[in-house]
Amino acid sequence: MTSVSAHRTSSGPHSTTTTSTPAASPWARWSAAWTTQAARITRRADTTVTVTPADGGPPGFSYPATAQIHIDADLIADPTIADPRRPAHRSKAPVAYGVLLHECAHIIHSHWDPPPDLPPVVREVALLLEESRVERRYRDTRPRDRRWLRRATTSIIDPADTPTDTPWSAAYAAGLLLARVDAKILYPADVRTPRRLITKVLGRKRLKGLRDIWREAQTVDDTDAARMVDLAERWCRRLGIDPTTSPGLPADDAATSTIAAAIATTLDAILLHPADTPAPAHGSPRSERPGIRVDTDVPITWAERDPTDAERHAANRLTALLRRARHREPTRTREPSTAPPGRLRTRAAVTLAAQQASGAIPTAQPWQRTVHRRVPDPDLTVGILIDASGSMTAFAKPMSSAAWIVSHAATRAGATTATLAYGDRITVLIPPGRRPTKIRDMRADAGTERFVEACAEADRLLHLSTPGTARLLVVVSDGHYTNPDESQATITRLHHTGCAVLWLAPANNSWPPQVFDHTTIITIDDPTTCIDLIGRATINALNRA
Repeated sequence: MTSVSAHRTSSGPHSTTTTSTPAASPWARWSAAWTTQAARITRRADTTVTVTPADGGPPGFSYPATAQIHIDADLIADPTIADPRRPAHRSKAPVAYGVLLHECAHIIHSHWDPPPDLPPVVREVALLLEESRVERRYRDTRPRDRRWLRRATTSIIDPADTPTDTPWSAAYAAGLLLARVDAKILYPADVRTPRRLITKVLGRKRLKGLRDIWREAQTVDDTDAARMVDLAERWCRRLGIDPTTSPGLPADDAATSTIAAAIATTLDAILLHPADTPAPAHGSPRSERPGIRVDTDVPITWAERDPTDAERHAANRLTALLRRARHREPTRTREPSTAPPGRLRTRAAVTLAAQQASGAIPTAQPWQRTVHRRVPDPDLTVGILIDASGSMTAFAKPMSSAAWIVSHAATRAGATTATLAYGDRITVLIPPGRRPTKIRDMRADAGTERFVEACAEADRLLHLSTPGTARLLVVVSDGHYTNPDESQATITRLHHTGCAVLWLAPANNSWPPQVFDHTTIITIDDPTTCIDLIGRATINALNRA
């Protein structure tokens, strides 16, 4: 995340300096589409949005005076992942779209500037309060955009902004997270752990005083700079800071911060649970599946590595196959017309001449032409489940490669994807909305396999059992489970809802793979040499679903 003052850069809020997206840039269509979207939201015709890589800069910033917005293209990663003009494709870049709405909120509501002689500590607090104020004002008029603003917090908020467990950092964290609960952007369950640690540092009485301040700030008018400065000064006094004698920002005097770690965990949970419902506390079992852990913490023994040239080539090949499978040819329909071009129908021409001769209103259409209409490509959702039980030990490296190839190709082909490993517990390796860049070399050493629970978690994340899109579940496993009947029932339920199941089984395993009904099974040894086979099986599975 950037500092909260990212909207007031050194060039000042009234600066007209901007970097436009070159017409040849792959991000030009994103800039154009989001400029149209932002102009409609802000109701300012002069609004411009520039989507370019920030090269380590803030994820987004804006100039309210000139209605200029900059969005970091790295939040999207691949310009071909979605069509920015289509509302349904916002879910393919939810964090970036949320940042866009956050900056639109500043364009609409940030119409005051801190006085130039304001002490730095007061200025920082005033801009901190401005963050939740504009989001609350924005949400009051567009409540359905809450889901996107909630996702944007995973990029806007940076745990590094609270590097210590001092009262200043704890209060700052409260202004970043807890204030957004009162702004109705985050849910109380989202911030349960940070709230406990913040309360431990500040105490209940002081935290209540700070909450009264940010709640009052959320009611301040868009142009009332004096009141925002007054609230910032009250905030400082609550923390025992006198701006007249200590105008600078408090120094960081601690090496570690449990609050920062809690914020990082909170942001990971929000990214993992994209739906407009609160995420459960990190590491806690789900009530509907007691005793089953769903983690975002990947085992430390599962190291990351860069893909090989062969793996990249295989992913590129599968991407092309998936794009070809999604493509729909234009439809051809014949339509009558009153004028050429087209084919003249003699009978209709005679009727038209008779109508004209009798003085009647001409209704005959003597020409017929063929009209080609584009059929939009269907949305695609791909869930990937990796068996990390002990029976897959010899296939650990190929299954890691296969997981990355399928996930990377599906994401580039415009699909919504998520990758999960299942053994004694379920580990979310790649949550929805995140593009895999490195290969995670997994170790298959679990004592059992939680396939049924993994399917349920994948369904919750990707809505695999909900009709309306093309859906595919890719399972990398030998199929030797302790509960084959329950596993078959789960697969059958997905099949009846229209979700295809592609089963990748190891070819060099000592036991032949277990075959389940309603699946397309292929055996592979090296995924990079079997990619055409995987691609054809994927297309066939989708066509039969």
